[in-house]
Amino acid sequence: MSKSSNSFNDPLIKMEVSKSNFKDWEKKFKFASSVPVHFLSYMDISVDKKETIDVKKKLYFERVKMFVDNNSGHLLNKLISVNKSQSLLEEDKEEYNELMRLYNKSIKEYHDAHNKKIVVRLVLRANKDRLMAYLQYYYYKIRTQDTYTPKSIVNEVDDFILKNQMYGLYADNLMIGFLIIKKNRAFIIDDNSKSNTDTFYIQEVYIDKSMRGKKLGKILLGYALLICPISKKYMSLMTYEGNPMVNIAKSYDFVLQKKPSPCPVNKLMFVRKMKDDDFVRNTNRISDY
Repeated sequence: MSKSSNSFNDPLIKMEVSKSNFKDWEKKFKFASSVPVHFLSYMDISVDKKETIDVKKKLYFERVKMFVDNNSGHLLNKLISVNKSQSLLEEDKEEYNELMRLYNKSIKEYHDAHNKKIVVRLVLRANKDRLMAYLQYYYYKIRTQDTYTPKSIVNEVDDFILKNQMYGLYADNLMIGFLIIKKNRAFIIDDNSKSNTDTFYIQEVYIDKSMRGKKLGKILLGYALLICPISKKYMSLMTYEGNPMVNIAKSYDFVLQKKPSPCPVNKLMFVRKMKDDDFVRNTNRISDY
C-alpha cells in the first residue's frame, strides 16, 4: 500500500491508517489486549489508570476515527509527537531536579590537617566530573593491582555515577579521592551469627597518593556516616591488616568482626552499629530513608 500524507501511523497496532483501510485497522484493533494510558494522554485524552480496557479502547478508537474521517491522520501524528516530546522533557526535568536536590544536599565542606578547605559531594555525569572520576579510579585500580581495561573503568564509573554511589573528594575543584558506597549488602556479623544482616556498605575509600597524610580518609569515613540512611542499623567495610583505614574505622566505633570478610584480599571485616544519636546529630541528612 502506498503511503498517504493524511494517514495515521498507529503505534498500538503498528499500522498506517487512512480511510481506505480503516475497516481493516478496526478488525485488528478489536484484538488489542490493552491501551496504555500514556498513549491516550499523547492524544489529549485524560483517563483514570483504573478505567476498564473497554473504555480505554473506545476512547482510542473514537479519537483515531475522528481524525481519519477528516483526512487528518497526519495531524494526529503531530499531536502525539508533540505531547510525547513534552512528556519526555517533563520527565527529564523531574529527573534533573531530583538529581540537583541530591547534589546540593550532598555538598559538605571540611578542612584537612593543614586547614585547607576540602569539599565532598556527589559525582555528577558532567564531562569534567566524569573525566576526573575515570582518572582517580584508574589510579585506584593501579594501587590495588586489580585487573582492568579502559572500557571496564569507564563502565564501572558510569554505573556508580548513574546509581548515585560515588562521592568525590575535592580540593580547589579537583578530585583528589572518592568514596563509593552500596546501600545494601548483607553479611554474617557478630550481633547476628545465624543469618545475614543487611548493612550500608562502604565499598571503596580512596585518596590520591599525593594527598595522603592529611586525614582525608577520616573525612570520607565521617561523611559516610552522614549519608547512611536512617533505615540502616549497621554500616560495614572491609580492609586489610596495616591499612590506615583500620585505625580510622576504630576511631568511628567500627568493630572488627570475628568472622573474616568474604574478600580474599581485604580479610578484615568491620561493622558499626548505628545509634539514634547519629541521625539526630546529623539533622541535615543527605539520605532520609
